[in-house]
Amino acid sequence: MKFLLILFAATTLSAFAADTAVKGHLVDISCSSDLGGRPGWGAKHSRKCLQMLPCEKSGYGVLTEDKQVIKFDDKGNEQAKKFIEGITKPNDIRVTVTGSIDGNQMTVSKIELQ
Repeated sequence: MKFLLILFAATTLSAFAADTAVKGHLVDISCSSDLGGRPGWGAKHSRKCLQMLPCEKSGYGVLTEDKQVIKFDDKGNEQAKKFIEGITKPNDIRVTVTGSIDGNQMTVSKIELQ
């Protein structure tokens, strides 16, 4: 019984340790591929653009301060669509995204406005 409790605690701790918070601008992959490296572009990127069909279809991610784009998984893209519908800011959409990262892709658990 004691072994099972220790195993459960270790599994629970490792699950929490996997989550990472990434801060940056919410972007779509299509636009960020072409424009993401430009100074100040993340702040100028608009909510309207995020909702355009080609941009939405390309998927979403976070543009970090060092100009890296961390792409969302499919579930994260669905969360981002709902998140975008609920915000009123026209641009400069700074977010904190929590989840686990594998390479340049993130399994999203939470998206919050900064």
